[in-house]
Amino acid sequence: MSSATLPFPNTPLFERRGLMLDISRNRVPTMGMLKWLIDRLADLRYNELQLYTEHTFAYSEHRVVWQNASPMTAVEIRDLDRYCSKRGIELVPNQNSFGHMERWLKHKQYKALAESPDGFEHPITGWRDSGSTLYPSPESAAFIDALYGELLSNFSSRFLHIGGDEPWELGKGRSLTAVQAKGKHRVYLDFLKELFAIAQKYGRYPQFWADVILERPDLVPELPQGACPIIWGYEADSPFEENCRIVSKAGFKDNFYVAPGAGNWNSFSGRLDVARANIALAAKAGSAHGASGFLLTAWGDNGHLQPWPTLYPALILGALATWGISEKNAPLEASIDTIFYQDQPPGNGHALCLLGQIDGMLPQPAPPNSFLHTAFLAEETKLKTLIDPIETDRFEAVEAALADIQSTTIDPEIEHAIKLSQFALEKCKRAKHIKILNTIKAPDINSLKDEFAKLWLQKSRPGGLEDSLSLIDKGNN
Repeated sequence: MSSATLPFPNTPLFERRGLMLDISRNRVPTMGMLKWLIDRLADLRYNELQLYTEHTFAYSEHRVVWQNASPMTAVEIRDLDRYCSKRGIELVPNQNSFGHMERWLKHKQYKALAESPDGFEHPITGWRDSGSTLYPSPESAAFIDALYGELLSNFSSRFLHIGGDEPWELGKGRSLTAVQAKGKHRVYLDFLKELFAIAQKYGRYPQFWADVILERPDLVPELPQGACPIIWGYEADSPFEENCRIVSKAGFKDNFYVAPGAGNWNSFSGRLDVARANIALAAKAGSAHGASGFLLTAWGDNGHLQPWPTLYPALILGALATWGISEKNAPLEASIDTIFYQDQPPGNGHALCLLGQIDGMLPQPAPPNSFLHTAFLAEETKLKTLIDPIETDRFEAVEAALADIQSTTIDPEIEHAIKLSQFALEKCKRAKHIKILNTIKAPDINSLKDEFAKLWLQKSRPGGLEDSLSLIDKGNN
């Protein structure tokens, strides 16, 4: 561990202060990167780490699901568990167990467990050829029981995050009759209680995402008192105050978490202003209503294309918020350099804070996405719709801002974030027939992919890389 630190007071606002890192959207970090990150979390007085898992644990009987993903192994988890423990951090198992099971259910061996085995209409992305949600049944419960039985023996934590968010097609497939009779939320809660019981059978206190149950506040008091709701929201106006009040009033005071977002997924630069406001909002509401935990979430939607450093500002902001430290007493730029770039000259913190302003210079297509990330992945028709309302001077202002950041940056990953943003910007300007000023010349797509792959492999495993590169290709052929 390093000696880098912030001006921490004697008492934090939250007993449990965690990071949840997505390792299921293609990018699984190397052990070296995970241990480096754990050391930085210890510097920042985080005391919990969760690795969000859908299919990236090497279950012994399920090779078909993880064989191309470079998954975490049982030996690695036990090693990380010990490494975390020595640094005052609890490694909490996290296995989504209801929705977000598409990486399982697309295989023929698991289709019989799906709510919609032959596909469904996703409300955001359209038709999908296979299901993403387990059909609430004894067979699905037995399947999850077997997964927990293998997974949990590798963790010393007394907790288990079972997921449970976004069961998109529940009630639209095999559970239609049950939902018509009892209602979606009752069917959902009944199966969730089965998962809670399985977790408790293995001696674990279950955590779960509270989004679905909060759609029916009248059902919240029916949750078992041993379960820990985690209230997530990722925007500057997320309703943390209302949701914390509901959960606390239902008897979960001192046993629920707030979970803001790092704001860096679906972005090349990080939505820094949104992340700052979102983190502060979650901390204020959670502290006021007696939340026991604060879990900063770092997702990897759409191929986990964002460079690692875009996470660093939010990690600092999360640490400040959970200890009640004013940013005036720990300026963000300097804190980034001190914690994450200890052996380098100052300047990367400044560059990252400037980079974090880029997304705010263009309209947000839809939360939690940034304009340039969306444009980068967009095919021709979608791109035209995206750029039509944007005035030329907006693009030129972004181009100039990226050039200013490039003149200050040191870290090659920050340089790469600029190049990804500039490539998307040039793509927009070409489609809109705007002259490119060439203050920065973005690389061609093949050079960009080569650099992306090189940087990926320095800190992440090879599994998933080809999937992410194919997403880049899809929008840039």
